[in-house]
Amino acid sequence: MMLSTAFDRLMTDYVDFYRQHGADLLVEINPDWQAPIYQQPAADADYCHWQPHIQQQPRGFDDLAAALEQPLHPSVAELYTRWYAADLALSWDQQPLWLIQVHGPEDSERMQANLAGHVLMKRRLRQPITLFIGVAEESDDLLITVDNESGAVGLEYVGKPQHQVLAANLTEFLAHLRPRLVENQPGMA
Repeated sequence: MMLSTAFDRLMTDYVDFYRQHGADLLVEINPDWQAPIYQQPAADADYCHWQPHIQQQPRGFDDLAAALEQPLHPSVAELYTRWYAADLALSWDQQPLWLIQVHGPEDSERMQANLAGHVLMKRRLRQPITLFIGVAEESDDLLITVDNESGAVGLEYVGKPQHQVLAANLTEFLAHLRPRLVENQPGMA
């Protein structure tokens, strides 16, 4: 299976899961962005309904790789340039996590700047380069990352090397994720 196929299936399953549970897809609005995912406002004015959108003109990662003088694992670039979406509430073997997504072009710029900072931190600490794709719900310091050399998806605490491999590659990881409902979000059924 290709990464795009696994990701498309996950996105479809996610939207269908929320629909089947009678729950709204809500995201906090960034008023400075013209994010294509933003739909009609929610009852809480800081939130709106959202829908995923395929990126028509994705912001590539070539400039970031050139600036870092570091090739970046192509699976991470493919993940961040496939869909515009809100962060996805998912589970990996019953463990809740958030898969980080980009809302639109402005958010893509922010994401790439954050990835650059992460790579520079890893260099400074003389650790293998990883690229973050998510965060565990149990702790903001527990990241889901892709090893830049092997493409393996694993867990690492901020400032530490990957300590546990979850999947051999991003495609396998995405295929194993399951949607979950988020509690205490405005508009939840």
